Formats: sequence, C-alpha cells, structure tokens
Amino acid sequence: MKVTRSSAYALHALMYMVRHSTQLPATTDTIAKAEGVPSGYLAKIFQRLVKAGFVRAVRGRNRGYVFAKPPEEISLLELFEAIENSPLFDGCFLKHCECAGTPENCRIFSIWFNTTRQIKKLLEETTVANAAWNHPEHRFLSLPESLKGTKDRKRTKLTEPEKTAL
Repeated sequence: MKVTRSSAYALHALMYMVRHSTQLPATTDTIAKAEGVPSGYLAKIFQRLVKAGFVRAVRGRNRGYVFAKPPEEISLLELFEAIENSPLFDGCFLKHCECAGTPENCRIFSIWFNTTRQIKKLLEETTVANAAWNHPEHRFLSLPESLKGTKDRKRTKLTEPEKTAL
C-alpha cells in the first residue's frame, strides 16, 4: 500500500477544515496557502471530495467548502479509497504467483492478509477529526523546528556540564 500525494493533500485539507471549523466555508486557495499545497491540484482533489460526499461547495459571497458529512464520521480508509478510487488492499501483492493467493494455501498471502486487515481496521477506526487533533499542525512538507531532524537544527556548542548530563 502506498498513499499517494493526492490522498495526503486531501487529508491535510480536511484536517485544516476541522481545525478551522469556525472559519468555514474555506476556499481551496486559503487551504492551499495554509497547507503549502498547489491550489489548482487541491481544487481537483476537492472535486473528488464533493463527489464522495465529504464536503459541499457553498456559493455566493461567503463561498468555499464546508463538511457535508461530519468529520467524526469520515474514516481515513474511506477518505483514501475515495481519493484513490479503488480499495487500498485488494488481494495478494504476489499477483502473478501460481498459488491462487488464499490464506489457506499460501503462508505469504496469509501474513499479508492478516497484516493488511489490521491496518485496514486502524484506518477504519481513525477519523479525520481524530487525525486533525492528533497530528501537528504544519504546512505540507514543512515541519516545525521542534520536529525537524537534528541535521536541520542549528548546531550549538555544549558546555562541559551539559555534555556530561547527556
């Protein structure tokens, strides 16, 4: 399973909407700027989100998007499958094998099936609302300084007492 950039952008956009629910409707331009996502690409993703019934467009002076379905009812699995337009896990990854891929006759498929079932269950149980409040707010591909790796941090010289404390 690989979550595409489209799915990641969709999730970030919906998490933005959850965090800024008092400021809805939100335009794709506003969300794109806040999340660091290409605006035109996000507009196309929102067409899929509307089609899936997650959001709806608001016309007029206060135009933008609002939730059509409560974010507490949108699972990550449902979101990803809507954006990918296919199931995330659909059979054995060894599709060209002669074993016919059943958990009963293939140990590899059995492991794959059990593992993906657990991942699927976690994605079904995690909602967009849960994700929004349990994920650091940041621009896409841009982490806050506190979450960056040590190679990105400014190197400071430690004093001798600080070195021994480590």
